[in-house]
Amino acid sequence: MNGDPLIATVCRQTPNPDFCTSILKSDPRTGTANINDLMLISIDLASFNATATRVKIHSLLLGTTDPGLTEHLNDCANDYGSVVAFLDQAVQYLKSGDYGEVEIQGTSTYTLADDCEDSFSIKPAYQSPLTTDNYNMKNLGFIIVSIAYILEQGA
Repeated sequence: MNGDPLIATVCRQTPNPDFCTSILKSDPRTGTANINDLMLISIDLASFNATATRVKIHSLLLGTTDPGLTEHLNDCANDYGSVVAFLDQAVQYLKSGDYGEVEIQGTSTYTLADDCEDSFSIKPAYQSPLTTDNYNMKNLGFIIVSIAYILEQGA
């Protein structure tokens, strides 16, 4: 199985199938991808998102003198630094066939996106400037977990 049927199988297992389908189909490499290819593409998309979010966080940090906002943004900078590291590790685990560890890295990815978003509700509370970024990262993490689960089942 590859391409669109594989995307449908993966995305049915995520909390947001529409996001999953849209993001995966936006990458032309998925048209002929097998399950391993789809995992690499998903990790690549997540890494791109995480890197872009880190750049945005650093830009926001440069643009504020508010100590409360700075604290929340620094928390998110640390979270996204970890996300990038987890995604790098996921590639290594995928190459070695350790799909359980890939799943753990994906879970860590969406948990850290949640942590970043949640940090803005801690006093002093602020409206998160990263809600969309965190939402996307969380959903990308779910895609990685879904594919890892399929790989663990021996697809």
